[in-house]
Amino acid sequence: MGKERIGRTLHALNTTIHRFVEIYSHKRENDLLTGANTWVILFIAEQKDTPVYLRDIERHFGVTRSTASKVVDLLVRKGFVQRHVGKTDSRLRRLTLTKQSEDLLETICADHEMLEQILVKGFTAKEIAALLSYLDRMQENIDAAERERQKALKEETV
Repeated sequence: MGKERIGRTLHALNTTIHRFVEIYSHKRENDLLTGANTWVILFIAEQKDTPVYLRDIERHFGVTRSTASKVVDLLVRKGFVQRHVGKTDSRLRRLTLTKQSEDLLETICADHEMLEQILVKGFTAKEIAALLSYLDRMQENIDAAERERQKALKEETV
């Protein structure tokens, strides 16, 4: 029962966070943005000195190529992100923020910082570090299980 509760609790928290993010102040400034869009914009902004590609979005957010592509396509159509042909590999498209998203960046950062403060209210620094460690381990566990599942599926088809 305990293990089942962890997954359900994390899912409920994730849903609540997504709903909360949708009412941020950035929504008042630009109704074209969704909460999910702001996470991607913030991620690209945080990688100032490193080129960001679609595969980076996939890995960072744990989503499929298809999902990452849809989100980026939407951000491009809305005018928040630009794609640039890679300098060393023309198949790669480097992602950068447009002036439109850079103009909202301060508000997006403030909104995300507010969320972080709400989430860790009453936690000590040690508790936050432990929580992050537990969540990282959970992610590693689920990634390992997925790799094993993929391996088993591949062996079944051989």
